[in-house]
Amino acid sequence: MVRKHPEIMLLSLFRPGREGDRLIQLPDSLSSIPGNPRKMGRGLAVSLFLGLALSLMGSAVGNTTPVLSSSGPEEMSTSSDLEKGVSTVAQGDRHRLIRQGRELSWNGQGRSLSWIAWSPDGNPTQIRYGFTETDLMQQMGVEFLNTDDARIQPVRWFSDPELQPLNLPVVWSQGRRYLDITPLAEQVGWQLREAGQILEVTSPGATVEGIEQEEQPWGDRIVLDLKGTPLFTVSSTPIEPTPQDEDPNPDGVQGDRPPTLPLQEFVITLDATLTEELLNTRAIAKENLTTQTDSPGERTIALTLGQTGFAGLMETSGDRTTLRFQIPQMWRPRVWTDRDPNRLMIDIQPDVVSERNILWASGVRWRQQLIEVADSRFPVVWLELNHRNASSTFLKPITANPGLPGIAELSQIASRLGAHAAINGGFFNRNNQLPLGAIREDGRWLSSPILNRGAIAWNDSGSATIGRLSLEETLTTAQGEALPILYLNSGYVKAGISRYTPEWGDSYTTLIDNEIIVVVEGGKVTQHLQAEKAGENTFAIPETGFLLTLRSFASALPKLPLGTSVLINRVTVPSYFDVYPHILGAGPVLLNNNWIVLDPEAEQFNQNFIEGKASRSAIGQTEDGRLVIAIVHHRTNGPGPTLTEMAQIMQQLGSVNALNLDGGGSTTLFLGGQLLEHPPRIIPRIHNGLGIFLQPE
Repeated sequence: MVRKHPEIMLLSLFRPGREGDRLIQLPDSLSSIPGNPRKMGRGLAVSLFLGLALSLMGSAVGNTTPVLSSSGPEEMSTSSDLEKGVSTVAQGDRHRLIRQGRELSWNGQGRSLSWIAWSPDGNPTQIRYGFTETDLMQQMGVEFLNTDDARIQPVRWFSDPELQPLNLPVVWSQGRRYLDITPLAEQVGWQLREAGQILEVTSPGATVEGIEQEEQPWGDRIVLDLKGTPLFTVSSTPIEPTPQDEDPNPDGVQGDRPPTLPLQEFVITLDATLTEELLNTRAIAKENLTTQTDSPGERTIALTLGQTGFAGLMETSGDRTTLRFQIPQMWRPRVWTDRDPNRLMIDIQPDVVSERNILWASGVRWRQQLIEVADSRFPVVWLELNHRNASSTFLKPITANPGLPGIAELSQIASRLGAHAAINGGFFNRNNQLPLGAIREDGRWLSSPILNRGAIAWNDSGSATIGRLSLEETLTTAQGEALPILYLNSGYVKAGISRYTPEWGDSYTTLIDNEIIVVVEGGKVTQHLQAEKAGENTFAIPETGFLLTLRSFASALPKLPLGTSVLINRVTVPSYFDVYPHILGAGPVLLNNNWIVLDPEAEQFNQNFIEGKASRSAIGQTEDGRLVIAIVHHRTNGPGPTLTEMAQIMQQLGSVNALNLDGGGSTTLFLGGQLLEHPPRIIPRIHNGLGIFLQPE
């Protein structure tokens, strides 16, 4: 969601060129009221001439190595109308050339990376560059540090944050958060050159000069002594257990490693080479390796984690060096950098978490921390949403498809709808991909609540409430018959009548055998239809009506004769939920007025669900009205929290009211293009979630 400047008028001017069409944005010389026609005066011709000149200058500098500016941070103008070529964005009396691309060439090696370039005050000799924060973290290894200023993001990347802070200005373009890397490029000596939509970066070569392994009380530390400042990426892949991996003695352990823990291959890849001296000293033959590798043995270095008991290796090939470790899936090693001398530090321990307290945008704070509950410690990741006091922050339910059936990855749903952040929402049937709980958007019921389960309701002014919710609908005929409707637009099936409206989609496909379909259009019953096998009959939903499905309830059909008029009456319980335009249901309710109020019987959950240990998602409300959306995947020494433990975690995060969301494999939290602290397994697909939309102020 982008607020367009009302004073900007768009004119498209095309000319041949290898960079494609140019879109020039020009300020209207006359004031205007949005929605009213504008008059074009002499200022338009002058602006048009200047815009063409700037566009031509931008084309010229696009194929040269620009001079990096050392000027202070500039606030970025944003527009959803930017195209692939050069744009001139008007903001007051300033013009900025905007170019963008999706590919980076790093010392000749290609990477998929989103970048933008702009020129403060329209000066083509002073060009600044921005990378998305996701790319900086995932493809360069940049570590984000805490900040209370949403305009600046402090980072650590071969720097000392105490002696030499590296603050990267935050810029927004097309709804995405970029960081101005110009200060970083100046510090490490990068040379940048644009070649169409490819940004070519030349950096001094880097080498690994030495390796140190240190046992710490908390785990293992590996230190790589470096010459230069290489990019590095971190990834992980789950390792499927094999029969050989099974513990012959389940009551004991092999060495220091618990054999029953599911493992991951944790990989760090550096754009650096190992020195020949280091290889000659540490390299071993391939046949002596206990960990499989396809690289030649004489260029492999074995690594042993003495404190934690796991093994690893280091390989070099061409200009890259790769470290591989087999460690438990729940572990999140910290990989960070230091300088004087340059070093890459790898801390491997069970309970590491990169603590964060970052004001990510106005109204959105990103937090990560270890939370202690009783004798367990939980790595918790959460967002604090101050949507009451931040007029630019909006919350909406989001679904995988415009019609309700369907599932997708949370990041895909959020990206399709333009959400800047999101968390998975309510329950759904993974087989037929249908919702099992309340979803209401802008006053429209996309899906009704079920089983008196918990829900959160909110409005666009920042008010919210959490509690158990029911929706009671009654269909009344012209003959005075009153028939209860059990569910509205729901995948939950029970004997009786359910109703499906155009919010469900264009059509309805039967969920059980032998359903009777009653078509209501224009307030009257128009058809009786008989279905057969579940999933084999599909019926169109009228645009001006709805479908009634009679499940094991044929006795109701004579009360709905063709041509009879019908009326729907609806009541929410409790009634105050009805004043909120947005509702998202899940359950159970965790907290009410800071008291743990878990009641599985009231929401028709079984006790095993309450006591089971699994990944959890939750949303809470603080005393001052902020919302907290949190995920917990595991405890430091085992599986995730019980629901009671999750309620205690939400209390520690400041929540006085809280609701459990769909958990387990659905647990995902999205921010700025990435999933936060997601374990190394297949990314889950979900049906619905809560989206956070930001509109630049």
